[in-house]
Amino acid sequence: MFTSFSLDLSLSFKFLSLVFVAYIVRFLYKLYRIRSYFQKLQRDGLPMPPHHPLFGHLLVTNTALSNLPRDAHAHYLPSQIRLKYPSLGPVYYLDMWPFAPPFLVATSPTVISQFTQSESHLPNHPGIRKYLLPITGGGDLASMEGEEWKRWRKIYNPGFSAGNIQTLVPTIVEEVGIFVDILKDHARRRDMFYLDEAAINATMDVIGRVALYATR
Repeated sequence: MFTSFSLDLSLSFKFLSLVFVAYIVRFLYKLYRIRSYFQKLQRDGLPMPPHHPLFGHLLVTNTALSNLPRDAHAHYLPSQIRLKYPSLGPVYYLDMWPFAPPFLVATSPTVISQFTQSESHLPNHPGIRKYLLPITGGGDLASMEGEEWKRWRKIYNPGFSAGNIQTLVPTIVEEVGIFVDILKDHARRRDMFYLDEAAINATMDVIGRVALYATR
């Protein structure tokens, strides 16, 4: 009985060891592929911060993040990198694997519009659907594509027309005025507060007034 138990334990340990080794080999292979790809892009003259053969851009991003508060949103990172490397321009590559997939960073509204406009025919990032699925069940314009997106966008077009938006401007201005008063009040008191919370509340108030026709 004890011999059988020892044998089972030995086999289990060997199996787990093989799985661990396989995982490490897969990790190192993927690391090599991604770092080599970015090294090639760098040799070809494509825009990016200095790329390390082993650490990629992790050292660059760590330096950039060290200039920000610890709880700062990650969206500040691209602008911080551009401040350190102003020659990058509005579009550059960023390699933060394994903490994030490889990025093509765009900081220019003109370039971003080329990614997001329907004429580009670029597929949505899988992360959009994954993020919104628990909220919308997949039935939202942000994650729809192709003919499904065109059909529903056509239905919603009247709501986004210039004429309809113009009629909503007084309501939006009223809500923005309330938001401004809140900011001025904090400025007078010189207190520390979460801008994120105030901005979200203002956004929800605008949506409630505009989309749900709620009244104060």
